[in-house]
Amino acid sequence: KILPLATLKMMLCSLSGQVPVEPVVSLKSGHVFEKRLLLKYLEQNQQRCPVTGEELDAEQDLLALKAAPSTKSSATSAKAAAFAPEAASIPQLLATFQNEWDAVILETFTLKQHLEQTRQELSHALYQHDAACRVIARLNAENATLKERVTQLASGEQDDVDMQDGAQTGAALAPEVLATVEAKQKELAKKRKDFKKKDGPQRAALLSGLADWKMASSHTLHDSDKPGVTCVAIDSKRPTLVATGGVDKHAKIFDTDKQQLVATLTGHSKKLSHVEFHPTADMVLTASHDKTVKLWTPQEQGYGIGYTLDGFDDAVASSSIHPTGNYVLSGSLDATWAIHDVRRGHLLSRYTLNGELAMPDASAGKPKKAANEARCARFHPDGGIFGTAAKSKLVQMWAVNSLSNVVTFEGHAAPVTALGFSENGYHLASGSEDGVVKLWDLRKATSFFELDLKKEQPKLKLGAIHSINFDASGSHLAVASVQSVQVLKEVSKNHWEVVKTLSDHKAAVTGVQFAPDSSFLASTSMDRSLKIYR
Repeated sequence: KILPLATLKMMLCSLSGQVPVEPVVSLKSGHVFEKRLLLKYLEQNQQRCPVTGEELDAEQDLLALKAAPSTKSSATSAKAAAFAPEAASIPQLLATFQNEWDAVILETFTLKQHLEQTRQELSHALYQHDAACRVIARLNAENATLKERVTQLASGEQDDVDMQDGAQTGAALAPEVLATVEAKQKELAKKRKDFKKKDGPQRAALLSGLADWKMASSHTLHDSDKPGVTCVAIDSKRPTLVATGGVDKHAKIFDTDKQQLVATLTGHSKKLSHVEFHPTADMVLTASHDKTVKLWTPQEQGYGIGYTLDGFDDAVASSSIHPTGNYVLSGSLDATWAIHDVRRGHLLSRYTLNGELAMPDASAGKPKKAANEARCARFHPDGGIFGTAAKSKLVQMWAVNSLSNVVTFEGHAAPVTALGFSENGYHLASGSEDGVVKLWDLRKATSFFELDLKKEQPKLKLGAIHSINFDASGSHLAVASVQSVQVLKEVSKNHWEVVKTLSDHKAAVTGVQFAPDSSFLASTSMDRSLKIYR
């Protein structure tokens, strides 16, 4: 596009802030850049626009701007030519200076971006510090009250004390919580009666062409200085939205239709372990190794922290939202699980994997490392029970109404790392560090199928199971392992087979999930990528 010379001189490069020598304009954003600087930036940052973060194709999305030829005199042209590098007596030296200047400009631009990000993180840290101070003040007041009551009891000022009631404080869920859970369980169980005859076959038909699925797109959304994407989730309300959590401590929300980043959730201080969309509200949940779970709600720009759920002594490895949408289950590496109220941000109950009521660690300094770990925690689709997977190689089922361990599945030879409930309501899948997938029948409390992926696929580099997910029909199971996704299909009543292997990732696959409408499959990996298969 040809523009008057005066107009070009008024345009500044969005990277350097100077008048560009070879100006180009982005057809997507309309920003003007120095072509040389922009090409270097795109090469270093996965072909993403430095201003908007959108993918930018140097061949198709850039338009060169040229000055109209001057009709007044050639003085201006002669003057410009005199300053051209090729006219200098030491062109090589000038070229070296130019390259160094370009590097300084790019580094300055990157530092500005990191500075803004650091400011946001500092703001969140100050907010957390303020909240922590308030919690400490409240706990000190409660501690003083308890000490006073103990003194009264020891001196005999209170003769009638119900020890049983006192021992159960905080151990059981409130009656209104149990009523909500029971009502939802009955509602969903009633709908599931027709699942096998009607809903299941209809949903399974959507995956009839799975054998032909290929990688449709690949996206690198997270920071390159701390590479790795650890988890993935798809919004059941708007299946085009996919959320990912990364080692860079951020969560990203990506629109697969528009092929653009929707929001970045910044607030955790360590890498994320789980991300999930709320089933009914416009809310996102994230769990992190910083010992917290955060609930994010929409704001004027992006998402902000609604509540921070804490109470753990070690990293939160997994979380799950109850079908009611009111409660969150979390499993921690401190060998406990906890249930929080989403609406108020309160801790309702916290237990150890041994079935004992967990109390806060009162020891000074860093809490002791637990011998066991809760690697995964998931609510059943009906919400009446939930499962935990442990370092101790056990899979445990817990009743929500009593918060007690109702059945324990033994059989894994290595720590269990992943769990997944089927939408049919009676199948559970578990995966372990040694690459073994087991399927359990919840009605009979037995394992009816086992698959060792290392033996099944000896030519592939397979290892620990990081994620497991059933499709909406319950007839297909996606398994994320080292550098590949294995899709299993139910071929008979008690037998499943690997029907599709997706090996496009270059590092460990950390998360996998079918879209609610079975239109695509999303996976994430330590190679920094989110991949969509259709």
